[in-house]
Amino acid sequence: MSFVVYVDLLIACLAAEFWRDYLILWAGGEIANREARPGGLFLGAILGSLYYLGFLLLTKGDFSLSPAILATLSLIMPALMVLLAFNKIDLKAVLPMVYLLALVAGGIGFWLQSMNVARIWVLLGPHIAVLLIAEIGWGLLHERFWESFGQIALVVEIGGHKQVFRALIDSGNELVEPVSGKRVVIVEKEVLKSLVPEDIMRSMEQMTPILVDSESTENWGRRLVLIPFKSVGKDNGVLVGLRPDSVYLKHKGKQVKLPGVIIGLENNALSQKGEYQALIHPALLMVKTGGEQREMA
Repeated sequence: MSFVVYVDLLIACLAAEFWRDYLILWAGGEIANREARPGGLFLGAILGSLYYLGFLLLTKGDFSLSPAILATLSLIMPALMVLLAFNKIDLKAVLPMVYLLALVAGGIGFWLQSMNVARIWVLLGPHIAVLLIAEIGWGLLHERFWESFGQIALVVEIGGHKQVFRALIDSGNELVEPVSGKRVVIVEKEVLKSLVPEDIMRSMEQMTPILVDSESTENWGRRLVLIPFKSVGKDNGVLVGLRPDSVYLKHKGKQVKLPGVIIGLENNALSQKGEYQALIHPALLMVKTGGEQREMA
């Protein structure tokens, strides 16, 4: 049995397959918090495209593959792509995410094809599905968008609870706690109200003593610190500071624990449009990524 191959359509399909595989590998690595080898995503996507080409030519000709062989290839090929794109030790972390994304993308593509929609949507549908899953499930696109404008995801942990918000990388924030010498990250107090009890927050706002009537309030008293500062139009100011359990930042796909910072509470909004809720000095981004890393809640 002979069949006609339209070269332009074949090239379009291969290009779409390449970018779909590239997106799946990228998103899988980002979700698993693993960094790809240099050029690894490209090589993995090339392998996926060659597999797709071979599959297309075989299934359109006289030769057919049994369902068992197809299922086996569908399991082996993503693993080989991940091995090309990432280090061997990352296989266990990245591969499940790649399987999930590939399954969804393939299902969307098959569904669109069965609906007899325009060919362009059959090609683009899986890409859109992968991007939507990456954004809705893990916020990857949102994170990359903000990072490109000098902003970064920040996590504050207090008493076993975490709060995630956006911080602006600001070289003008030179504030340091004078006793410990720790850098101060300026944070809007509103975003920390889910971490700080209402009565404690009220005492900090009014700068009144915290009445110690339990072990928990005593611990809060130990967390508080007053930070003197100078600013335009205010020679002698005092900022209420808070010692968190941990502060993490997520930058370029890595989540890193900062060595030791003080949270300075700001009463007013830092951004009129609500684009960020904290100010962080760029020196804190120089922390080596070989330190302790934890998954963001």
